[in-house]
Amino acid sequence: MPAAIPIIAVVAGAVGSAAVGGGVIGALVGAGAAIAVSFIGSQVFPQNTATARGSSASFNDSGAGGTTTTAVEAQARTQSFRQAITEHALVFGRCKVSGPIVFVHSSTDDEGRADGYFHAVVVLAAHRVRTIGEVWLGDALATDPKFSGLVRIDRHLGDPGQAANANLIAETGGKWTAAHRGAGRAYMALRLKITPEAFPSGPPNMAALVEGADTIRDPRSGAIGWSDNPALCLAWYLTAPFGWRASWDEIDMPALIAAANICDEIMGRRDGTAERRYTVNGRVSLGEGKIAITRKLLAAMAGTMVVSGGRFVIHAGAPALPAATLTAADLRGDVSVMGSRLRRDLFNGVRAVYVDPGKNWQPTDAPPLLASNYVTEDGGEAIYRDLDFPLTTSAATVQRLMKVELERNRRQRAVVVQANLSALRLRPWDGVMVAIDRIEPFPARITGWRFAPEGGIDLTLAEEDAAVWDWNPAVDERATGDSPSVILPRPGSIATPASIRVGTPSTATFAALGVDWAAVPSAYLAGYEVEARPASVANWLAVAAGTGALFAVFPTTEPTAFRVRARARSGAVSGWQEAAIPAAPSGLAAVGVVGGIQITGAYPAGATALQVFEATSNSLAAAVLQATITTLPWTRTGLATGQARWLWLRSVSPEGNVSALVGPVTATAL
Repeated sequence: MPAAIPIIAVVAGAVGSAAVGGGVIGALVGAGAAIAVSFIGSQVFPQNTATARGSSASFNDSGAGGTTTTAVEAQARTQSFRQAITEHALVFGRCKVSGPIVFVHSSTDDEGRADGYFHAVVVLAAHRVRTIGEVWLGDALATDPKFSGLVRIDRHLGDPGQAANANLIAETGGKWTAAHRGAGRAYMALRLKITPEAFPSGPPNMAALVEGADTIRDPRSGAIGWSDNPALCLAWYLTAPFGWRASWDEIDMPALIAAANICDEIMGRRDGTAERRYTVNGRVSLGEGKIAITRKLLAAMAGTMVVSGGRFVIHAGAPALPAATLTAADLRGDVSVMGSRLRRDLFNGVRAVYVDPGKNWQPTDAPPLLASNYVTEDGGEAIYRDLDFPLTTSAATVQRLMKVELERNRRQRAVVVQANLSALRLRPWDGVMVAIDRIEPFPARITGWRFAPEGGIDLTLAEEDAAVWDWNPAVDERATGDSPSVILPRPGSIATPASIRVGTPSTATFAALGVDWAAVPSAYLAGYEVEARPASVANWLAVAAGTGALFAVFPTTEPTAFRVRARARSGAVSGWQEAAIPAAPSGLAAVGVVGGIQITGAYPAGATALQVFEATSNSLAAAVLQATITTLPWTRTGLATGQARWLWLRSVSPEGNVSALVGPVTATAL
């Protein structure tokens, strides 16, 4: 898709060009060569394959020369990948990003598995950033309970003098040393304990929410820090060693301050809240080339950059007061007027893609804009232009940008004026009023300015009035709506059985325990794994591996814990659903009361019931289930004076599992 806003480069004649011809302007011209950019595949840790893309050297081209689409850019931005040689990335504002994995290592985990720990270093930016916040492992945040105890993340912000990661030095056997500092590179070092439950497909994709460059200079205050102001970010890029390498003296400071102020203006939104007019939030690859990156930053503020007299003049999109009125007195020659655009250049609707943080920072279609009045002018045909805003994350902002692009296009008059030297008072991108004889006066922008060989100034003007920038959120902002939800197959994951149940025995001694569980409703289910751990055994024992049944029997004569998990046909397994052995009651005592025996003691936490077994002698083999109770103390009634009983108790868990028997306690009824 074409970029939203063109870059317009104007060189102030031969003198201005010669003054900087070997410097910034030389770099601009040289950047017009074909630029190779990279995109990232959708697989985990794919190779970052370079693909040649078209690029244009023309600064008046409104196409996306050398840029990637927002969809491709977003895929690249959020995917970690491994590549021997790849481009660095720049992060502006706040966005979810990933990057190249520059180090991978395995080490012995706390269970003695030689490759149980997976270490990775992911470089997020080629510069210092303000923060590295939330981290995603696949589609889940690293703080998800399923990763508890399995994940360690060290964040390095990219200080030029930052020290090497101490954990990697200690745990990688000399592979990562004190010399591996990552100086000036923002990265995260992760250690994952790989388990089939948490990471069924192995190491996941790794991404983080990053607040980007924080060495951005604000000439309004002199402060240096983080900013998402597009004008300030562009000036930072122009002066960066990986950017245009311009000096601050080569940037028109009054224009920069004015552009920064425009970006910070407060605009209302449909929901009654407000936001700044323009912000920039996103990631760009240095492989895209200087022209493409500059265009993206300008698109985020409906802006233009003029290079004139060896100086960068940055403009943010906003209404312009006429700097002068052009009249017949300013002419030295002919005036050429184009009253309308060519049909092929007209459009009456705009469709755009932006990045939505609410949709996992993925490319999202903005509500399309179609102007019925312009459709009527075009004979009833809806003509759309498709735009990309890869550094815009606000639905309200992207709609303002869409409206500006449409309204600019519908101001169709253009004028080429052969002016005398009085036009020296004008600068490229100034607003002027055109009031020349036999032409109805109209406001315009100066989009071309050059010295004429025969003397004087040749001006190109494009119609533009203040209404281009009008914005009424109650009328102009459209509801984004929710995209239809779809459920896609996930053969690489499987749900945990929702419940497990142990058959509660009704006798004091038993020879086996039965267990059953809830079915997992998945088309990719291959079966279930069931394990048991008797109280006297330290390790889990396999009961059934790959069974398709929903029950199993385990021979045992003692309290036994059970657990079950599902296995998918892909080999992925779910988490365990467990029926643990409950805690037994404690502190039991028995006293005789009139007509019975009262038992006291501590009711164990987590138990749903207690089973009481009774015998007429101290013989557990002869004991029978007397009652199932839910509280202590409890009184055994119905005994005659002088009758003695021996009593044993055990707990019952919510899953029906039982503890060991405690007792006996004995007493005689009064």
